[in-house]
Amino acid sequence: MRASTSVAATALLSSLVSAAPNLRPRATDTALEPWVTVNDDGKPSTVTPVLTTISGTPTILSGAPHDLTATVFTETSMGKISTSTGTAPMATATASDGAGSFQVCNNKDGDYAPWCIPTEGTTLYPGTTYYFTWDTSYFTSPNTSILVQGNYVNETTGEVTDQAFQSAKWSASWGFWSYKIEDSLLKYQPSKNISLELATLAVNGSSSEILKGPTIMVSRIPSYTPDTGKSIDKRALIIALPTIFGFIGLMVLGTCMWNRKSRRIEIGNIMSRGRHGYGIGKSGRSRMGLGKREKANERIQLMEREVQADGGEVYRDLPDRPRRDSDALGSLAGTPTEDRRMDFHGPGARDQRDRAAGDRNVFRSELRRQDNDW
Repeated sequence: MRASTSVAATALLSSLVSAAPNLRPRATDTALEPWVTVNDDGKPSTVTPVLTTISGTPTILSGAPHDLTATVFTETSMGKISTSTGTAPMATATASDGAGSFQVCNNKDGDYAPWCIPTEGTTLYPGTTYYFTWDTSYFTSPNTSILVQGNYVNETTGEVTDQAFQSAKWSASWGFWSYKIEDSLLKYQPSKNISLELATLAVNGSSSEILKGPTIMVSRIPSYTPDTGKSIDKRALIIALPTIFGFIGLMVLGTCMWNRKSRRIEIGNIMSRGRHGYGIGKSGRSRMGLGKREKANERIQLMEREVQADGGEVYRDLPDRPRRDSDALGSLAGTPTEDRRMDFHGPGARDQRDRAAGDRNVFRSELRRQDNDW
């Protein structure tokens, strides 16, 4: 009886031992790692997940949020959905008061100890509140006070210059500090490199030790670039671009040659005086056409003189001469009143003196003679 009982107990024990590994988590299972939650007052508390079985199904209680443990992430930005794999992105606060969660930091002896996040080369964007975490076990005294500092780094020389930001006096035992990245950190530049460090404080408040941290980059949020789904065919560009530029060059060259041929100015057109233009050598009367009219009158008078010299008569389109007073008065014409008309053409008159002085001018003499005939 005792033998059968021992055999049954041994079989039951072996079955429990063989079933136990199915309930134990793997050493690399991040879902069972402790994590920290921050409440609305900004106070942290550490949560340790528990693996249990509910209705025969292994279940993790108080597990970390999916954003901290997942390895596949789906992100939607500007209407574009993208999927990525790898480690979780840097933890950020889910509320404006700093509430959120992050994983417990374990970096006592690694690179940039005791820093965990942000890691070296992480890009932070303005307007987002990030968690800066460190390993609390690094500090021997739980009452150690620290300052979280960020200093600008010269991109050319790599030297640390001015201070970018600094926290208030903080307890190292909390293991985190939340900070909202301000746009003013960029100083009107597209990006800035900032070196992080922890400054431990002595009892009197002075800095006793500087713990160098990683260098991060603060940058503007990248603009959205629509994905057309088609890649650029480089071979087509190699063929099309030279063809287009060659055609444009030929058109420009042909236009220049055509203009040069059609707009050619002859030297004769520039140097000639009488063919076209204003006429540099002409007088003002010639340009106005007055000389032509005077020459025409002179030619007419010369022709009339030739007709008169041959004994002919010259026709003039002038009104008839008015009748004399004797023709109108009849018998009253013989009046005893003396005719005292002034004779400007008699002997001794001024016109006679002028005529005598100007007899040598043939043209004037001819004009006077014609006037006397009338």
